[in-house]
Amino acid sequence: MSEIMRQSDVNMPWLDTVLAEDAMKHLWECIDNSIQPPEEDGVEKDEDFNISNALVGNITNRKSNRKSLQDKNNLFYDNVLRGCTETLYFKDWNNYYNVHISKVIPPPQFELMRMWSNHQKQREFFPPHIHDGLYSFVVFMKIPTHWKEQHALPISANSNLPAASDLQFMIGGERGEVGTRSFPLSPDDEGRMLIFPSWLIHQVLPFYGSEEERITISGNIIYCEEMTTTEEISAISRKQIEMSIEDAETHLGSLREKMRMYDEKESRKTKK
Repeated sequence: MSEIMRQSDVNMPWLDTVLAEDAMKHLWECIDNSIQPPEEDGVEKDEDFNISNALVGNITNRKSNRKSLQDKNNLFYDNVLRGCTETLYFKDWNNYYNVHISKVIPPPQFELMRMWSNHQKQREFFPPHIHDGLYSFVVFMKIPTHWKEQHALPISANSNLPAASDLQFMIGGERGEVGTRSFPLSPDDEGRMLIFPSWLIHQVLPFYGSEEERITISGNIIYCEEMTTTEEISAISRKQIEMSIEDAETHLGSLREKMRMYDEKESRKTKK
């Protein structure tokens, strides 16, 4: 289940990939085998399945348009998400330095917290929102429309920023302004995956003129803090203390050298 990394701006906090055929086959099987939540008097009983109530999307039927998925045998996480998550995590130099250079923290352990499918009909949309966890992802499974046709519709054609049917990330600028990074979608994007920090605000705009569903899979990945044992925490704390002592001794040595040079300079002045 290897993936192909698409060319993207290295300064942006997301990864853009294309999934292999076997990964897509596995995800379609996850959708086909999705488990419907048990009900009691028309109310979902199992909190693990009751994800429709947390849905921000403006959609007609919350229950049928969102399904909880199980990653059987962790195939998708182990073969795709794990590598992408670690790549995104170590894209931050501070994380790489702390783990691999100074080694003040152990290598991180991640876990797929939740995965679900979205079945979106025309005119339905997801307003700006964020996710739980550390990282989130979206896989475009089925795109029934082409962005060129959508952007040519009257609702978009006369806009300076046509965006019908797009997914958008919202990014803050240096002066506090908020800009958008649009991802125009077409059937060519089926199999494409974006993985991004869960705090990154994003929205999915409506499409028009098709009775087919747009199907995506989303999920959240968490940092397993519980994987760090008491012994590891103690070792990390000791290492940090030792490094602080080394830094202090280096600084003290530098001050002593400066004092010595100053004393020598003053001594020469006195002799003159």
